[in-house]
Order: sequence, then C-alpha cells, then structure tokens
Amino acid sequence: MKQIIITILYLSTSILVAQTKNITGNVYDATDHEPLSGVVVQAENSKTHAITDINGKFRIVVPTGTLLVFSYPNYNIVKLLAKDGMTITLSKKAVSLGEVVIKADPLEDITHSVVIVDGVKKGSQPRNVADLFKDIPGFSLQKRSATAIEPSLRAFKYEEMNIKYDGGDKMVNACPNRMDPITAHVIPESVRKIEVVKGPFTVRFGQIFGGMVNMITHQSLPDRHGLHGNFQTGYETNGQNFVARGDITYATKKWDVGIDAEHRDFGDYKDGKGDLVPAGFKTDSYSVKLGMNPADNQRLLLNWHQKFGKDIKHAGLPMDSPKDNSYIAGLDYKINKIAPKVKYLQFKTYVSYVDHLMTNGYLLENPRPNYPAMDARAPVTSDTKGGKIEVALSPKKDWLIYTGIDEDYVHRDGTKTVIMNRNPNTGMIMNPPMIKKMKIWQNAFINDLGLFAEAHKKLNNFYYLNFGLRTDYVTAKAQNPAAGFTAIYGNIKQKDQLVLGGNIALKYKKPVYQLQIAFGRGTRTPSMTERYIYRFQVGNDGHQYIGNPDLLPEINNQIELSIQKKWHSFKAGGDIFYSYFQNYITPVIAPDLAITQNGHTIVPKVFKNVEAYQYGFDTYGQYQINDFWLIKADINFTKAYNLTLKEPLAQIAPPNGHLEVKYETNKYWLDLRGEFVATQTDYAPSFLETATPGHQSYDFRAGWRPTKDLSLGGAITNLTNETYYNHLNFSFVNAGSLNGQRIYEPGRSFSLYLKYKF
Repeated sequence: MKQIIITILYLSTSILVAQTKNITGNVYDATDHEPLSGVVVQAENSKTHAITDINGKFRIVVPTGTLLVFSYPNYNIVKLLAKDGMTITLSKKAVSLGEVVIKADPLEDITHSVVIVDGVKKGSQPRNVADLFKDIPGFSLQKRSATAIEPSLRAFKYEEMNIKYDGGDKMVNACPNRMDPITAHVIPESVRKIEVVKGPFTVRFGQIFGGMVNMITHQSLPDRHGLHGNFQTGYETNGQNFVARGDITYATKKWDVGIDAEHRDFGDYKDGKGDLVPAGFKTDSYSVKLGMNPADNQRLLLNWHQKFGKDIKHAGLPMDSPKDNSYIAGLDYKINKIAPKVKYLQFKTYVSYVDHLMTNGYLLENPRPNYPAMDARAPVTSDTKGGKIEVALSPKKDWLIYTGIDEDYVHRDGTKTVIMNRNPNTGMIMNPPMIKKMKIWQNAFINDLGLFAEAHKKLNNFYYLNFGLRTDYVTAKAQNPAAGFTAIYGNIKQKDQLVLGGNIALKYKKPVYQLQIAFGRGTRTPSMTERYIYRFQVGNDGHQYIGNPDLLPEINNQIELSIQKKWHSFKAGGDIFYSYFQNYITPVIAPDLAITQNGHTIVPKVFKNVEAYQYGFDTYGQYQINDFWLIKADINFTKAYNLTLKEPLAQIAPPNGHLEVKYETNKYWLDLRGEFVATQTDYAPSFLETATPGHQSYDFRAGWRPTKDLSLGGAITNLTNETYYNHLNFSFVNAGSLNGQRIYEPGRSFSLYLKYKF
C-alpha cells in the first residue's frame, strides 16, 4: 500500500512538473526599442508575477498554456500565451482625457513624474508654457503679467528650481524683473511632455536645490515615415485671444526634418468684477529640427528655435516691453548599445540668447503714467551656452549607472538710462533734462562645470536602490562693477565655489503597491541677481535690491516618504517631505545703506544667507467608476519658515487642492474640475506680504473627435466668474488708479480649440 501511494505521488508530481514551464523573455518600448524596466508580468487570474529588470528581462514559472499579462504605467496592456524566449513590445497609450497625466516612472522612483500634454483636451489657449503647470498637483503660478508667469513648486521658485528644455538646453532671463522667464520663450503647443523631480533626487541635470523640470519639445525619433503634421488654432473670448500653430515633418529611415511655427495675439482681459487688466502681447515663433540616423543605433538632431515678442504689457512691473526676442540652437547625438555593458553614449551642446527692452514709454503705444516726465529705458541681453556628455552603463545584471560631465555658462549685461524731463518734487520742466545711467548686470558671468554619477540597483524582485553624487565648480565675476557697488564691497574679484550634492533612495515595489524613502542634499550657488544686482527693484515689496558677491551656496537637506497603492478601480498616493535649508538666500533690509533720492529716503535690501526649513505633503486619489467615468482629487500643503528673521518664508502658496470628474469615449469627452485654495495666513511682513483670501474656481471642458484626424475642444474657464487672485500674484505698479491693487485672474471666458492631423 505504501509503495502504491509513493507511486501515485511521484506520478502526480511528474505530471505537475511537466505542466509548468520556466518562461524567460524581454520587454521593449515599441517606438525606440529601449528596454522597459519595472514591467509587471503576471499570470492571468493568478498572483504569480515577475518584474522586468533594468535590461527589460524577466523570468517566471507558470503552467503550460498560461496567458501572461504585461502592464506598465501609461502603456497599453498586452496579453500573450506564455512561451520561452518571448520578445514583447509595448506601445504608449493615447493621452487620457486631461491635458496632463501624471505617472510614476518605475525605473527611477515615484518622486519622478511624467506629464503628458494635450492642448485640445485642455480646450483653452495657454499664454506661455507656465500655464501648463496650473493643473499639476504641487505647482502654483507666480504672475507678474500675462507672459511673465513662472511655476513654483512647494517653496521653490526662480533658480531654486532647475528648468531646462530637452534634457539640458537652457535659456536665462535678461530682464532683472523676470519679464522674460524661461517659460516665455518656447511654443506651448510644442511641449509634448514635462518631466518633474520633486526635490534634489537626481544629479544628472545640473545643480538641483528644490526640484527639476525638463520640458520635452521634440520626439527622440519620428513616429512614422513620410509627410505628416498638424494644424492647431484657438480663440478665447476674454481678451479676444487668438492662437494659430502648425508643424510639418518629413521623415525617412535615414533622416527627417520638421518645421514648427506659431502666432499668438492676446489682449487685455477682464477680471470677475469687470475691471480691465492690461495683459496684451504678441509673439511669433518658429523652430526647425533636422534629424539623422547614421546607423540603426545612432541619432543626430539639430534644433533651432527663434521667438519674437512685442507690445508686451506687464501690469505687476513698472515698465513694459516693446521687444523681447530670443533664439536657442542645440545639437544632440546619441549612440545606443556600443558594447554589451554600455547602454548608450549621449552628447549635447546648445547656445541661447535673449535680447530684451523694458521701458515706461519709449516705443510703447500706451505709456505709463510717469512718462514723459521720466523716460526710463533698459535694453538688456543674456547669452547662455553649455553642453553635456553622458554615458549609461550596465556593468552587471540589475545595475544601471549614469555618469558624465556638464557645463553651463551665463553672461548678462545692460544699462538702464533714466532721463528726468520734469523735477519730481516741483513739477518744473528741467532744461536740460537730467540723465542718469545705471549698470544692471555689471557685465557679469557665471560658469558652472559639473561632474556626476547616478546608479540604480535592483536588489531583488521588490527592492530598488538609487543613489547619486555630484560636484560643481562654479566661477562668477562682475567684470564692470558700478562705483557704488565697489564702494560697498571693495575690489570685486572672481569668486570660485566648489559644492557637493547627492541623494539616496530605497524603493519597495509590488504590482499594486510602492513605498519609497529618499534623502537628498541639494545645492545651489547664488544667482547673478543675488550676487550682482545693484539698487534695482526686482521684488514685489518696492525696495531696491543690492547683490552680495560673498554669498555662500544654499544647501537643501530634504527627506521624503512617498507611497502609492492601487486597488481594482482605485489608486491613491502621496508624499510627506521635510527640508532644512542651510545658507538660504533671501533679501534683508539694510538701513545702513539707505540713500536719498529726489528728497526721499530709500532703504534697500541686501541678499544674505539665513537658516530656514519647510515641510508639507502632497496627496492624490482617483476612482475609475467604469470604462467612461473617472474622479480625481489632490491636496497640497507646504509650510516654510525663516529661522533667522523669525517669520514665514516669502511667496509660499497656501494649501490647495483639485477635484475633477471626467467622462470620455472614443468620440467625446467632458471634464469638470474645481480648484480650491485656502486663505494664506502665513506671510512674510518684511516683504510687505499680507494675508490672501481663499477662493474656488471651476473650469468645464468638452470635446468631440469626429474623425481620427480631427479634434474639436472647448472650455468655459472660471465658470462662476469668481473674482480672485493668487497669493503669488504681483500688484499693479506705475499704473495710476490701479497702483498697489493685486493682479486678479481672468473672469469667465469661453474658448474653442481645433486640431487637424495629416
């Protein structure tokens, strides 16, 4: 009897073993054939699963005849019958209803996000690229005017955020008042996706103090051969805003050429009360891209972009811009799979230039109230150039290492000329007029040479380790300092600074669950404004600002805990973060440097190093009701405090959140979203900040896709005609009766948008 039982067990085991198979395979991206790491390979109707490694490989043991399900964020799910030696390609999903889709990148970590942009489903016309950040959780917008808009992430703004194009290209504002930020020099509709790192958790894109934004404006490879392109146009009622944009590409296997052009004509808009806000501007831009594929594993791309801006009104600044022109040229070369352990080698170089004029009346159709009694003109320029060499190595299984060197050189110059035609105290005409010249940038330059290495290690099927190290050697000098500046600081010598930053993160990942703890030491050497500006008003508080060439680099010691969980129809996640800032740079009132101008005592601010901290959280959730209906929500909170001045840090967005309901089929989409902003009671008195009332606003968007090539989108923004302004918005300056009033957001507006592909 015992022998019979043993025989039955042996036969049963043999049959079971015979019915299972050891399956191996590789998973690639369908477009560029790059390996996909972190793809979940799961036996259908089973908990048995595997996850692809850094090289896209997987191994799973399943019964014969099992159907394997391959899933990866933002890619179409693929189901295939299991067989050994499989090669699977996954294609990216069509963009979902919203104009942005945020996903975690399993290869990196869940502090990295990718934002997909679809202007048609947004249904309204962005004024500049910063408008694309409006609906991204964690971001707020700082507004000086309709074009001088910049994104702010948590407590980080300006140079505290590292914003670049296409993985490394850079453009720096020439205007000290930031009339021409980097976001104002690119065609918004050409941005196909935005990569975001919420903190100093990568070292591959230059110094990162508080976050990195990479705006991708071109495909790495054309998605199809032959002649194709698209045309887009839109109109918005509040401001009578008009946009027309088109691109055309011709591609073969060996080469491709693309041309992109746009025209924007925006007018003054009305806020919720019906008051007219000066916000008009006109821009014309074009870009040309030439790509070549010398071999199957090589890609060469030449890029040229030029923008012409005119008639630009800046309600929150003392002057306007009759001219704001720029160009950027870039060269990228990448060779894949040079050797078994070399994934790719990439080379990038760029050069950019900004030519900007700000004035209170000269060449302006509508001069400011103090013109022509005072005629102020400030032509300024900014030229930037740099490059990057990066190699990706896979020395062993489950290892991926990026290492390289990069450099950015920034030079600015310009002189402000003030012609006093009338005595400001007596009102009498001055003959001859008094002429005063002020050096704005003092012919200054900053050069940043960086060396970095970043490694990603898959420890096992569930644990991933990321770590990086970066060092930057920065040189800076004002080559033509003003006499008053040297009177304060003496002989202005070249300043050399060496900084060291890095990060480490541990991630636990399962198909429906991710948990990550990350620590970063972000660094930032002082900007040109913080070093060399001299008695120029660059803030919202009306003070003149004076730079400090002896500033120390900022250090952000940030720790962040991130979590993400998926259920059948529900997904939720969030981040909790804390930062301790060493040598944080902020302007401080300097009574000892007060001067008398036109009978008035002017007390300036000088940039100083202080100690500060911030903490907060971002959280989100979404519920897929069925194939057509989706509900999304998020909440964002940041608190930041200046320990030295014993007050909150300035320009911190209040707690806010979004709620969104979507409906989409193959032909139609509907989208109702609300933004809810709390009262900001944490403000900096030394910046003349005050509490900002809370508000809520709603946007409704809809669209129709009558054919696969034609899409029609529409929107009603600020549906309830709310009268509100954001805490980060500037106030009217040199604007007559509106002086000192905050810039309110547009009231209710109707817009239409059309896109045709061919």
